[in-house]
Amino acid sequence: MIVHGGAGGRAAPADRSERRRGLLAAATRGGEILRAGGAAIDAVIAAVTVLEDHPFFNAGYGSLLTTEGWVEMDAAVMTAERRGRSRTAYPEIRAGGVILISRVRNPIRLARAVMDLTPHLLMAGAGAERIARRAGIELCRPNELISPHARARWLANRAAPDARAASPSETKAAGGGDKHGTVGAVARDRHRNLAAATSTGGVPGKLPGRIGDSAIIGAGLFASARGAASATGAGEAILRAGLCRGAVEACGRGTPHAAAERAIRMLDGAEAGVILIDAKGRIGFAHSAQAMEIATFDPFVGTRHLTPAAMTAIAE
Repeated sequence: MIVHGGAGGRAAPADRSERRRGLLAAATRGGEILRAGGAAIDAVIAAVTVLEDHPFFNAGYGSLLTTEGWVEMDAAVMTAERRGRSRTAYPEIRAGGVILISRVRNPIRLARAVMDLTPHLLMAGAGAERIARRAGIELCRPNELISPHARARWLANRAAPDARAASPSETKAAGGGDKHGTVGAVARDRHRNLAAATSTGGVPGKLPGRIGDSAIIGAGLFASARGAASATGAGEAILRAGLCRGAVEACGRGTPHAAAERAIRMLDGAEAGVILIDAKGRIGFAHSAQAMEIATFDPFVGTRHLTPAAMTAIAE
């Protein structure tokens, strides 16, 4: 499996070691499930839940705030599961997503509940949160989702002279250096099932009600017989390009790395990243941002955090 913690500006030096530990913990948790023979869908949800609970990642408890100072989160899961023993059996595709969530600490778990408990694919706001009760997912007060880290970034951005006109360096100084911190995971299990999960708090300075790519099938995530992908970055550009579907479909024409790089080039310079795993269990990733944080699990190698040098070596 492969897990990402977002693509965007490089995290502040004081945050990097803690973010590294968080990514390793996520990959380790998902890897434990896979090593024990568990399902890919369980592994990606477990990994993303770890990151949603971590205050330094832009998902769940660490979500960025809207211009009005509140959390509105989006998340989705998608799985391609083989129901028969035949290696040629075409997988069953299932998915579920939630948008504009403000009362559930782990929206990725609620996205799975939509997939498992309803005939729908995407639910929003209070309607989605009502499903939490059916699934046994605890609701919380909206202010309980605001981490001190997110509140500090929001206050810093408000103090900027004009957030819309600020230069990239000014935005970073105001706390927006890791502005595209969406998290995600993709995995393949021993039964050749594939799964993807993506969760986000959105982008800094977003208006209330804004919906990005993360919960949109084909854009922020995708899974099929060929592979599974999760994206991060400039949501509007990812939506327009259908980034994850394009990356997965390209798996049939080359390596996962080549497919990921081809998909990113289609964004025409927009800041984004994508992780990918194909039906053979090979991983790929690419990004056009200053930095992208990745951790992987392999049953033979174990869990590791990929430094920029290691990412370059794997890509080559």
